[in-house]
Amino acid sequence: MKKFLAILGVMIMLTATANAKSIRTPEGNMPRVQWAVVESTVGTMSQMIEMGARILAPTTAKESGTYALYGVIERDNPNLMRLLEIYESDEAYRIHSTSPAFQQYRAERLPILAGLKLLPVNGIVLEQKNHGVGKVVQTRRFEIAPANLATFQKIISDEAVRAVRDDSGVMGAFVTAEQPRPNFLHTMIIFSDDKAAQKYFSSNAYKNFRKQVEPLIQVEKVIDYQPTKIILSEKF
Repeated sequence: MKKFLAILGVMIMLTATANAKSIRTPEGNMPRVQWAVVESTVGTMSQMIEMGARILAPTTAKESGTYALYGVIERDNPNLMRLLEIYESDEAYRIHSTSPAFQQYRAERLPILAGLKLLPVNGIVLEQKNHGVGKVVQTRRFEIAPANLATFQKIISDEAVRAVRDDSGVMGAFVTAEQPRPNFLHTMIIFSDDKAAQKYFSSNAYKNFRKQVEPLIQVEKVIDYQPTKIILSEKF
């Protein structure tokens, strides 16, 4: 009986982790990551999204090196969209950003583009389910004292991996650090729905995580987003 239970425990663990993966290049390296913050003129974000879907999406879907473009619109500022961009390499990003489709999209959106900021970051943890759809997204920005950075990164990395692999409603968890300022971290977590988000934030695992990191955080900013539909990429 004990042997059976041990085998069953291994089977349950394998089933849970089989539904999740870390985003890596074919060589096992961390891919190129950046954040893009796009601001439209007042009331025109829907037009910009339509342009992207019509012009850019068909080409991007064929770019094997464009791993994921996860974009969401801020709840409190509907004219601002934040995108997490993940590419296999610098060359993959060059191919994407110089494609005829991207140039057309860039030209057509120019009259309604109020602002654009690209933030290069290093991936710390890029974890997601193998497939699925996310409808609720939250991002956070942390400022950590340099002396506490290694400890903070270890704790938040462990929690990101655990959450995606153990919690059915956590579709993705991404932790990144600014290249010039590695103690400024930006995160994104994707949930299947509101219920999954509420369940996660009220869980003992999350409460324990917060208890560990609270003393390490100097500044924290939370951003919530409008309901969305993010189809998880399966390119990697």
